[in-house]
Amino acid sequence: MVTIVLPIIIAIVALLLLAGSLYVVKQWQKVAVIRFGRIIKIVDTGLHFRVPFIDSIQRVDLRMQTVDLRGQSAITKDNISVGIDAVVFMRIEDAEKVILRIKDYTEAVSKYAQTSIRDVIGRYSLDDLLESREEIAKSLKYVIDELSKDWGIDITRAELQDISLPSDMKRAFAVQAEAERESRAVLIKADAELEASTKLAEAAANMRDPNAMQLRILSTINDVSKDQSNTIVLALPLDTLNAAGIQGVASLAAIKPKFEQG
Repeated sequence: MVTIVLPIIIAIVALLLLAGSLYVVKQWQKVAVIRFGRIIKIVDTGLHFRVPFIDSIQRVDLRMQTVDLRGQSAITKDNISVGIDAVVFMRIEDAEKVILRIKDYTEAVSKYAQTSIRDVIGRYSLDDLLESREEIAKSLKYVIDELSKDWGIDITRAELQDISLPSDMKRAFAVQAEAERESRAVLIKADAELEASTKLAEAAANMRDPNAMQLRILSTINDVSKDQSNTIVLALPLDTLNAAGIQGVASLAAIKPKFEQG
C-alpha cells in the first residue's frame, strides 16, 4: 500500500512544483526574474520557466499610463493665483530601471509633476498663460521627462486641461471682452459712415450737372407719389417743371414780372 501511495504523492508534488515554476508573460508586459535578491534577466512575451523556491518574478506593465493632476494651484509671473487641471501620459521603457531605482513610480511622477507645474506656470504672466497653453504643456513635459528618464520612464505627452481664474479676474475679463466688442462695433460703424460719405460726395459731384439734378428730382417725385392717400405740396424749380412738360408754366413766368412792377 505504501509503495503505491508514495509514487502518487511524489507525482503530485512534482506536478505542483512544475506548475509553480512555469509562468506566462503577456504581450504588454516584461518580467524581471530575481534570484537571491538580484535581477538575473528580463524576459519578454511567452511561456517561461523559473527555479522553484529560488527565483521570484516581478511584472512590469508597458502600456500607456496617465497621471491625473487636478486642482493644482499656481501663481503666475504677475502674482495671480490660478487653478490648473493637467494630465501626464507616460510609459515604461526600461523595466530594470523602474524596479531598481524607484519604489512607486506613479506616485513619484505625480509628485514631481505637481512641483514642475508650479515652477513652469511661475515663468509666465496671466496673458501669456492663456495664450500659450501648448507651449507650457511642452515645457512641462520636458521638465518631467528630464528626471523620469533616470527611472526608465518616458513622458510621451503633457496637457493642460483647464485653467481656472479667480472670480474677480473673470469679471475683469468679461468687462474687457465687452469693451473690445463695443470698440469693434464703433470702428465698423465709422468705416461704414466713411464709405457712405465718400459715395455721397461722389453723388453730389455728379448732381452738379443740371440734367442729373432734374432726373433725381423727378425720381423723388415718382417715389413719394405712389401713396395716393397723402397730399404732397412741392415747390419745384421752373426748370424742373419745364423739363417735365407741365402746361402754363411759361405764362406764369411771364405774368410774374408784371405783378412785381404793379
